[in-house]
Amino acid sequence: MSLTTSELDLRDALREAGHLLPGARRGIDGHGPDFEAVVDGLWRAYFDKAPAGTRVMSFGPLIDAAQFAATDYPRSFPQLVGEVEVFRGGDARHRALIGDIDAGNDWTGHFEPSGMTLVPATCENVYPRYAGTLAAPATVACRSWCFRHEPSDDPMRMVSFRICEYVYLGTPEGAEALRAEWLELLVGFFRGLGLDVATDRANDPFFGRIGRMLAANQLQSGMKNEINIGLYPGRRTAISSSNAHRAHFAESFGIQLPGGEPAHTACAGFGIERVAIALFATHGMDVAGWPGPVRETLRLSGEAV
Repeated sequence: MSLTTSELDLRDALREAGHLLPGARRGIDGHGPDFEAVVDGLWRAYFDKAPAGTRVMSFGPLIDAAQFAATDYPRSFPQLVGEVEVFRGGDARHRALIGDIDAGNDWTGHFEPSGMTLVPATCENVYPRYAGTLAAPATVACRSWCFRHEPSDDPMRMVSFRICEYVYLGTPEGAEALRAEWLELLVGFFRGLGLDVATDRANDPFFGRIGRMLAANQLQSGMKNEINIGLYPGRRTAISSSNAHRAHFAESFGIQLPGGEPAHTACAGFGIERVAIALFATHGMDVAGWPGPVRETLRLSGEAV
């Protein structure tokens, strides 16, 4: 069963209600006050579930380019990467830049790499901060703005969006436990919000011929599990995932257990905008009319914002 007839119908309904504010390019809509109230409620409700002693981190949209390369993301998903450039010229180059802008020419060639990229997943901010030997396994609750260059008319596929996650660094057994346990916890969390979700094995959109082999291995191994919902006819849309990385990030950043062996990592989280939109598609565009238990969980006031 689908919740809406098409991507465009859902996008237009969200815009007409003032929840999405149209941007000049696909995937960069702004958000209205009710939408942000739902986003804030999801963040608080999810992190209310943090185990005692969980460290909380919040990040902006940028990451050091060298650290980003060490994650292997640009090697695996170059089609999604956004690199940040800046102007470092003097007066003469500034005049040339202005001349190109005034003439309607391409002016971006006057800029050069900044040494920073836009981060595509919140957890990638975490691993560099744990380089070295772990005194004990660690769990981090984190969120950030993220970027993936996949513009679309589908409001569930934004270019600029937020992800909140739990990240585990420690033993192989602990990483697998977080992947499995938080997958079930997230299913319960979403169903408690009235979302008709299901789980399935999945793979990331690896690039190229080698990427197709990596995707097949990921799917077969069960390292990535998604939670999805039937928004559109004939297909389901992922809103969350729970992932085991084995020693990949530990080997990239030199994260070790006390015995010297590489740590294992895992993460579990969701795209905040995707879950918010799924809630609007499920319960309607008027937040004031949502079921009482959902409003209570998200700490929404008695009146619309």
